[in-house]
Amino acid sequence: MNDSSSIIPTRVADPVFGVRQVLIPIFIATTFLTTAHAQSLPSGWQHPMKAEVADAWRDKSGSRFLVVKGDFDGDGKADLAELLVNRSRRKWAIFVKLGATTRWQRVGDENEMDWLGGMGINVVKPGRHETACGKGYGEEFCAHGEPNYLKLTTDAIDVFKEESADSVIYWDQKSHKFRFIQ
Repeated sequence: MNDSSSIIPTRVADPVFGVRQVLIPIFIATTFLTTAHAQSLPSGWQHPMKAEVADAWRDKSGSRFLVVKGDFDGDGKADLAELLVNRSRRKWAIFVKLGATTRWQRVGDENEMDWLGGMGINVVKPGRHETACGKGYGEEFCAHGEPNYLKLTTDAIDVFKEESADSVIYWDQKSHKFRFIQ
């Protein structure tokens, strides 16, 4: 009778060695990826600590409104925007890394840490969007020649204060620079 269920293996795998074979590469890969990602941020800048962005409203986003992906410059490549902090200067700012480069660029100003808890970023899809000037929020929003509408042909970054004001950072195809509008 040749029953395969009764065949006993002649060599039994060493469970300790087998576990080491699996865990060591996982440990190395995890350490490398975590270190590589941290090193890829702009010098002096890092992700906010959980306590700094623990507000309940952030639960509405998987990235806690700290990371946005889109095609901001219209080249067909995925770009990345992140809200980062510089603890030694007690500032936060938004940085973008375009898909065609490995270099980060700060877009907008550095801001006081006191504002961080209520600030977030989100993606704005292409289309026609009314500005603060167009909504009639006041002459100060129209004073610098800002248009009533912003026509976006690429994704953009919405920078907002929870339940308050927001601004849009978008790629200007003519100047090949990011611009900021309320």
